[in-house]
Amino acid sequence: MRTNSPTGVLEAPPPVLMLGAIVGTTYGLLAAGLVIVYRTSKVINFAHGNIGAFAAAVFGLAVVEWTLPYWVAFPLALAVGGAVAAATEVVVVRRLRNAPRLMSIVATLGVGQFMLLLGFAVNDQAGAAHLYPQPTGMPDFMMGGLRVSPAYSGMLILSPILVIALGLFLKRTRFGIGIRSASANAEAARMSGIFASRMSSLAWGLSGVFAAFTAILTQPAKGFTTAESFGPSLLLFALAGAVLARMSSIPVAVVAGLGLGVIEQVLKWNFPFGGAVEIALFVLIAGVLLVQKTAGGRDEEKGSWAAVQAIRPLPDELRSLWMVRNLGWIAGIGALGVALLLPLMITHSASVSMTVIFAYAVVALSLTVITGLGGQLTLGQFAFAAVGATVSYHVSMRTGWFPLSFAYAGIVAGLVAVAVGLPALRIRGMLITVTTLAFALAVPAAIVSQAWGLGDGVDPGRPIVFGLPLDTGKSYYFVGLVTVVGALLLTRNVRTSGFGRLLVAVRDNEDNAKAFTVRATAVKLQGMLIAGFIAGVGGAMYGHALSLIGETTFPVTASIDIAKIAVIGGISMLAGPLVGALFVMGLPTFVSLGAAGLAATSFGQLLIIMYLPKGLAQIFVPMRDHLVRWLGTRAGIDVDAAFARRDGHADHGEMPMGRPSRSHSDVLTASVSQQVRPRNGHPRGERLLEVSGLRKSFGGVHAVNGVSFDVRRGETMGLIGPNGAGKTTTFELISGFTRADAGTVHFQGRAVTALSPEARGRLGLIRSFQDAGLFPTMTVHETVMLACEKVMPTRVVSSIAGIGLGEGAKRRRADEIIDFMGLGLYRSKQILELSTGTRRITELACLVALQPTLLLLDEPTSGIAQRETEALGTLLRDLKCDLHMTLVIIEHDIPMVMGLSDRIVAMAEGEILTVGTPDHVRNDPQVIAAYLGGDPTAIQRSDIVAGVSP
Repeated sequence: MRTNSPTGVLEAPPPVLMLGAIVGTTYGLLAAGLVIVYRTSKVINFAHGNIGAFAAAVFGLAVVEWTLPYWVAFPLALAVGGAVAAATEVVVVRRLRNAPRLMSIVATLGVGQFMLLLGFAVNDQAGAAHLYPQPTGMPDFMMGGLRVSPAYSGMLILSPILVIALGLFLKRTRFGIGIRSASANAEAARMSGIFASRMSSLAWGLSGVFAAFTAILTQPAKGFTTAESFGPSLLLFALAGAVLARMSSIPVAVVAGLGLGVIEQVLKWNFPFGGAVEIALFVLIAGVLLVQKTAGGRDEEKGSWAAVQAIRPLPDELRSLWMVRNLGWIAGIGALGVALLLPLMITHSASVSMTVIFAYAVVALSLTVITGLGGQLTLGQFAFAAVGATVSYHVSMRTGWFPLSFAYAGIVAGLVAVAVGLPALRIRGMLITVTTLAFALAVPAAIVSQAWGLGDGVDPGRPIVFGLPLDTGKSYYFVGLVTVVGALLLTRNVRTSGFGRLLVAVRDNEDNAKAFTVRATAVKLQGMLIAGFIAGVGGAMYGHALSLIGETTFPVTASIDIAKIAVIGGISMLAGPLVGALFVMGLPTFVSLGAAGLAATSFGQLLIIMYLPKGLAQIFVPMRDHLVRWLGTRAGIDVDAAFARRDGHADHGEMPMGRPSRSHSDVLTASVSQQVRPRNGHPRGERLLEVSGLRKSFGGVHAVNGVSFDVRRGETMGLIGPNGAGKTTTFELISGFTRADAGTVHFQGRAVTALSPEARGRLGLIRSFQDAGLFPTMTVHETVMLACEKVMPTRVVSSIAGIGLGEGAKRRRADEIIDFMGLGLYRSKQILELSTGTRRITELACLVALQPTLLLLDEPTSGIAQRETEALGTLLRDLKCDLHMTLVIIEHDIPMVMGLSDRIVAMAEGEILTVGTPDHVRNDPQVIAAYLGGDPTAIQRSDIVAGVSP
């Protein structure tokens, strides 16, 4: 990179610093708006800049065409920006509140594109800076070679006023306090009479005011505004400021944006070429996320992924038919036959267009892996495709072997995807969108345009097969077709394999996945590797389809298009990306559309996201079901009854206690107990768990304060105490889900304080959760198979290859446990369809599969009826006896825990009151005062667990 400095030292002339401060103020204000929205709705608003652009277009129209005075039109335009942003929350985001959060993010991308097109339709001269009005009454002066225009002066003078006004509004007004309350704890705010939804709309409105303010004052200095002016490039600087503020602090976001503006202008002054700014921005964002704590809080969107699932499992009776079981293959082969004949009916130019559509579909398929299965929305998939295209060009030029170049393209792109994803994937949430968008912005200038990349543009060349050059549109079309078929097969292998099950588990409930010994971060990174590989291969195929590739071939907007393609087609369906590519890319390619047509198409895409969150591919589901019904009827199956059993097997909250005969269960427990039975050297009664001096504070609250106790092998220990006593936090510390401020945990004589939850789980230290949420979109059978991963782990390579080593054994093992626990009727039902009681039994089935040495049960009777509590107590006692487990139970049902436990630990206010036998604890004066309200007879409020004496 060439520098302007003759000494090689960074120079920062005063005019450059001034310009940086002006531009940085823009970034700071936009960052503040993003933080306001994120705090209230946990959504990153990618329409933020374009909402401001629309308000700026309306403002220009009002001043120039309607001749309104500047300072009269100004507040009106701010109101327009606020109204549009608030309407986006009410009409779009709120409609998608039950869908995964990434759907709202993609929807904001659609809103942004539509608002920009609508802005140009309203005011087609809005992009011309020389026609755009400057604020009246503001200073206009020169600073060195920089002209500080009235618009710049307005930005410097008015921005601090706007920020101060926002601070006063949030701190001093009841609406501001309401926004802050709803942001901190929406449920508590509702209980206090604060309408969280209204506060969210108000927050969005405030962010729209900030966006409009920024756009109006920066428009005169932009030269000519294009679709990119308020798009990803500008927004990314604002996102970087918001990330530096941890998406929470508005003042820090403003200051960070200011600093980013200064850094940008200094880098541009010293390094006018080479993408220095883009590289610095990406490194900064990645570095900030890399040093953030990995704890992300309990922010899973449990059950939300059901809203985008287009296909439910067919009844087992119908799946037993060969035709039904292979219906997908038959449909795929039919579609392939049509695709093979297509070149006979279209031109060479149309063939090239179809190949490009295939390429976009392949790249979008990578999103079905990392997003559809893994729950991580990336906005840099086309940048990984650019890496693949660059690598393929160089390998093919050196070797002439295109299959090898495609393979290298996928491998390198996959490794790059892992490196890019690592900083954000450690942290829960949608921050992966920020890092991947930063990478997408950096790739064209920092990689593609470099001399070692593609330079000013190159002819990528075409493959030669058996001496025949595939240099025409129709001949290369078949390369595209083979690539898309290969990508479909690879993606199908992942979706139907054990690795796909791991991705879904981490997506649905990361904490529970960790408790099931799943390495959550590793699984997400492996998903990024596979997704990057697919995108890299798609990029290689795309690059060789063109006659010239260079910096402009891989714009950042293409990555956004990929996200829309995957969602519009159907993120949960294998054919979704292909359907989405045909719609999003094929429609404007093969149908002539003017500006109005493009706006209408953009609006149509937004409507699809809002009203068809399962994607366009869901229109094929009724056709499939109708065909399946016809095939089942012909085979003599009572189809209606089969679907009724799938859809409507009544789960009225009754726990499935109908366990099989003892002889059947003995077969199962014998095989389990062989692996969990105490070995020589581990006699019953030895210390299995030792907890010493555990402390944990949240702010000024001491949740756990010096807790110490031990658990002996083979015993059942109860952990009791009033709400807020610190019981669950103690479990969190023991199981590794929360890091202790002080203290140690030893398990089987080994220090485990520094180990992750999944590492402790692999040692046999397993925990359950109070809500028994498990994995909402997985079936009971899939959930129990997931629990078998501890003993029979999935191999990623075999999953990709479609071999499925060990899947049969896991399936048989899951079937045995499901029958043993009396869950046969629920085998194919999703967890979200089950009552609390049935989920509890499913959770216990999973715990049996996990083969714990020590099991931590967090309020196992929560949410179930008293009669079921008694039955559950008996079942727990039987399982402990059969499987030789050691139990620690948090429970508010005193009769149950007293009846089950050998010893009791009583806690209050984060400290241990007493440890002893049930008789000792129930008569302890401190326990009676702290927990039983001074009345020892309170423990008799319900029957003692059947068959267990207190």
